Amino acid sequence: MKKIALMIFAVCMASALFAQDFSLPCGNLNYKPEVQTVLLYADGNQLNDPVIPLEDMTERLTLTFDILGGDGEVLNYTFIHCSHDWRQTDIQRIQYASGFESDRVDDYAFSRNTLVEYVNYQLVFPNEDMMPLISGNYLLIVFRDDLTENNILFTRRFMVVDEKAHVGASVPRYPDDLSLTDTHQQLNVKVNMNNYISGNTQQFSFLNIRQNGRWDNAVVGLKPTYVYPDYISFEHHPQTVFEGANQYRRFNTSNVYFQSENLAHIRQTEDYYEFDIATCESRARKAYASYEDIHGEKFVYVENDNLDTSTEADYCRVNFFYKCDVPYTHEDLYIMGAINDCCFNDNNKMTYDYRMHGYTCSMLLKQGYYNFMFATVDRKTGEVMTDLTAGNHWETNNVYKLYFYFYNATKGYDELIGYSTINSH
Repeated sequence: MKKIALMIFAVCMASALFAQDFSLPCGNLNYKPEVQTVLLYADGNQLNDPVIPLEDMTERLTLTFDILGGDGEVLNYTFIHCSHDWRQTDIQRIQYASGFESDRVDDYAFSRNTLVEYVNYQLVFPNEDMMPLISGNYLLIVFRDDLTENNILFTRRFMVVDEKAHVGASVPRYPDDLSLTDTHQQLNVKVNMNNYISGNTQQFSFLNIRQNGRWDNAVVGLKPTYVYPDYISFEHHPQTVFEGANQYRRFNTSNVYFQSENLAHIRQTEDYYEFDIATCESRARKAYASYEDIHGEKFVYVENDNLDTSTEADYCRVNFFYKCDVPYTHEDLYIMGAINDCCFNDNNKMTYDYRMHGYTCSMLLKQGYYNFMFATVDRKTGEVMTDLTAGNHWETNNVYKLYFYFYNATKGYDELIGYSTINSH
C-alpha cells in the first residue's frame, strides 16, 4: 500500500519535476568533469544502439558509468520524451511514462587495485518503478539530489520503437552527383508503411539517419521524395549523401604489460599508466586500405578474464600525436568517435606544437579497445570534415542507422515506428 501511495503521489507531482527555469539540450552531454566512460546499450552488448521495442519491455537498457574519486553516493535518474528532432515535447508525463517521476541509481562499487580511484555505477532499466508508455525519442538524465541545472551529471539519448513499418536502404555505386562517385556514399531509403499511408503521409513522415553512431552529420527530419500506395521513398536527396571517410584507426589498452597494435610506448607513472599512440598522419592522399573496425565505437574491457572490468579496469593517460608540418589555417583538429561520445570539446581538441611539427592531445580513458578518427572543424561554420585528415572513399564500410517517425496528430507526438541498421557494403 505504501508503494501504491508513493506512485500516486509521483503521478500528481510529475509536472513539477520539469518546471525547471533552464533549457536542457537533448543530447549526449557530460556536465561534470568527474563523469567518465558513460555506456548506454541494449541487449547487454556495449556495441548495440540504445533502442528497445515498445511491445516487449522485458528487453532492457544497461547504463554504466564512472565517477572519478573515492566517494560513493546515491544518484537519481529520470527521462523525458522528445520529438523526432530531439526537442522536449510538451505532452504530460503521465502520457509517456508510468511509475515514479525519478528513481535512484544506488548500485555502485568502488574501484579495486587501480592507480586512479573511481566509483562505478550500474543501472538496468526500464523497470517496474519507471516505464516508458509510448514510442519515440527519450532523454535519460542522471543528477544529484534535485533536478536543477547545477546538479545534472550527464544526459544520454535512447529510443523506444513500435515496429509498424519496415525500413530498408541501398547504397548505389554511383550517386546522383557523379563528381562524388569515388568519395561519397548516397543512401536510397524505402519504407513499407502498411496501413499508415494516408493523405498526411508527406507531412507527418520524418526520417533520421546516422553514420557510424555520429550525431554531428546526422540527417534529421528528412521528408519523403515519393509517396506510393504501399510505401514511401527517400531518394535523390542531397542530405542522404555522406562523406565516405575511411576505416577508423584503432588501439587497445586492455593490457598494460603488452604493447599491442598501433601503440608506441607504455609506461607507468606515479599517477597512472601512460600509452603513446604510434605517430599518425593524414591519409587523405593515400590509397584506400580495407581492414576491420567497430565503426568508431569503444569497447571497455581488460584482457585478464579474472578481473571485473567495471571496477578493476584502470584509467590510463593516452597520448596522441598527429604529424603535420604546418597547422591548419581555418580549421581546428579533433579526435572523433565514441572515444569522446561523438562530441567536440576541449577534451578531444588537439593543440599544435611548433617544436614537434604536429598536433598533440592527451585523454584519460578506461582500459579497452577504441576506434577513433581525426576530423577538422571549420572555425566559422562548425562543419565537421574528414577529407583533410582521413580522406574519403566510396569503398569504406560504414554503418548507417535509420529511424523512421510518424507524427500522431491525435496524441500530439512523433512515434518511432521503424528502425534498421545497414552496412554500406
